[in-house]
Amino acid sequence: MHSAMDASNTAPQAVSHQKAYHQSAAIHAARMIRLQYAIESKNAFRAECVEHLRASLCETKS
Repeated sequence: MHSAMDASNTAPQAVSHQKAYHQSAAIHAARMIRLQYAIESKNAFRAECVEHLRASLCETKS
């Protein structure tokens, strides 16, 4: 049984988790757009969606 943590294995998992979080948040924001009545609210959710999509595409530098 291997009990020591290998740093090379944790970094990709953290990036993968962060990418999944941003993709999930983008999907949520996209779904919320159609439920809004005010143009300002729709635009705010559109901006949030794009921000999360960009963040999911960016590589984290450590």
